[in-house]
Amino acid sequence: MMKKMIAISMLSVFLMGCTGSGEKKVETGTNNSEGTVTKNSEETVTKNFEGTFQKLYIPQFASVVNGGTYRNATGNVFIRDGQDHRDQAIEVYPGSVYEPDLPAKLKEGYTAEITLEQVNQHAEQAKEIFSITTTNLQEANVKIPNVPGTLYRYTIKVRDANNEVKDIRYDPLYTTFDQYNMAMRVMKDVYKQDETITFLIENWGPNHLSYSEEWEVVKKQGNEWVKVNRQEGSNMMPLPGRIETAWSMSYLNLDRDASLLMPRGIRSFVLDRYDWEEGDYKLRVRVGSAKHHYTLEDTFRVE
Repeated sequence: MMKKMIAISMLSVFLMGCTGSGEKKVETGTNNSEGTVTKNSEETVTKNFEGTFQKLYIPQFASVVNGGTYRNATGNVFIRDGQDHRDQAIEVYPGSVYEPDLPAKLKEGYTAEITLEQVNQHAEQAKEIFSITTTNLQEANVKIPNVPGTLYRYTIKVRDANNEVKDIRYDPLYTTFDQYNMAMRVMKDVYKQDETITFLIENWGPNHLSYSEEWEVVKKQGNEWVKVNRQEGSNMMPLPGRIETAWSMSYLNLDRDASLLMPRGIRSFVLDRYDWEEGDYKLRVRVGSAKHHYTLEDTFRVE
């Protein structure tokens, strides 16, 4: 409950300053002796969000589909990453090929029954799209229909030579929706030079959101925005390598330095390793996915 309250509070702060068009108007100026702002004639317009906050039904759909695996799987055959994805689904591009993480081959005498079904948000009213029984797991890859925003249940059931079920897995899939919905916000409009400058990225869903950690800061100089160079980082210990599974969805990433943010997820960052001077700044962050690119930006002032 406490985590939920914190998330709601962060969202309330986040939405402040967002306008219905996705644009934020910031009038630049300087503080006078009384602390008010003397406005300049020039106005900076930024677009710091795209779309609208979404009511998500995918977690419910994913819970139903994943529940079949948790109830019926034995864990003898399939590769699993050790994480609980109970209310999560795997996003795939419309028209792409879904490649589940599977062993290189089946044991002698084993067969795999593979099915792809289109379902509704309750994982009901199943319509079979593809079905095959095979001993070759290379045939487990399946072509996804070229329709955005559609839910699927991918099932793979393995039997031994005696027709006994040895393992079963149900993967909840959905194709990328046409509309991305997200926001980025620098947490304050005005900072002092020695303050820590932070910003948030929030994914309003329903797609996963890839964000590049190679963001850009520019400073207003005359009538131009000039890039501000970031100092080289200290030698940090490398992060442990991540085991790639179907749940990694690395094909969605914008670039090799990008990370994924789940639907309804919020992540905070610090603008570190900059020498801040007085002036007006703009932060630009690339978001979206490998096939869908957006740039969100927000302004702030350092005094």
